[in-house]
Amino acid sequence: MKRRLTTLALTLLAQPMLAEELTGPALLSQIGGSHFDCLMGETPLQWVVSEVAPDATVVPYTATVRGKTVEAQYTLSAAGRLTSDGYGDERRVESNPEGQLIVTRSDGRAMTCTAR
Repeated sequence: MKRRLTTLALTLLAQPMLAEELTGPALLSQIGGSHFDCLMGETPLQWVVSEVAPDATVVPYTATVRGKTVEAQYTLSAAGRLTSDGYGDERRVESNPEGQLIVTRSDGRAMTCTAR
């Protein structure tokens, strides 16, 4: 019995830790009022999200890429995901085991972000 438990524990520990998707209020509390250093492929950028209420439906942000700053906003979808007219449908925001956020657009491009 002890050997089975040890084997089970080792098997579970050997499994890769999966990223956890953030949606709705959990997403807003994670990103609201935060400043992130991100990489979209090889391109570094800064993503600054305005402070928002847990029940917000609009999420203002600025992004600075190659010295140019853009002010825009996301809308929270019925599924609790960020959406934007500029780059397609919903974005999937996941938190990985290292504490980074992975923001994936509907076209599959993803940015990896670390909070400052």
